[in-house]
Amino acid sequence: MTDCTENELMIAAAAQALEGARTVLVGVGLPNIACNLARRCHAPELELIYESGVLGARPARLPLSIGDPAIVSGAVGVLPMGDLFMLFLQGGHIDAALLGTAQIDRHGNLN
Repeated sequence: MTDCTENELMIAAAAQALEGARTVLVGVGLPNIACNLARRCHAPELELIYESGVLGARPARLPLSIGDPAIVSGAVGVLPMGDLFMLFLQGGHIDAALLGTAQIDRHGNLN
């Protein structure tokens, strides 16, 4: 029996899955927690690239959202979202992505 919640187990599993990844696209909510947990526990060189356009973030505290000013301090750079997706995602420079979903329909389509 465990005292962990389902969300805590999901965060721990997602953080562990990032072992060996070099760059990760970070989404809002639980993915944000998982990515920061991975970087602090077993992947200190993990580059966090937030979907809001912040590259190389090393927040001193857990950001409240992908728009939290804490993610900009010490970041390598900030890009418009469109440029981020074109240059990094379509360019193949992301090893993993942990994103939250707003809605999932019965067929598994994301909104």
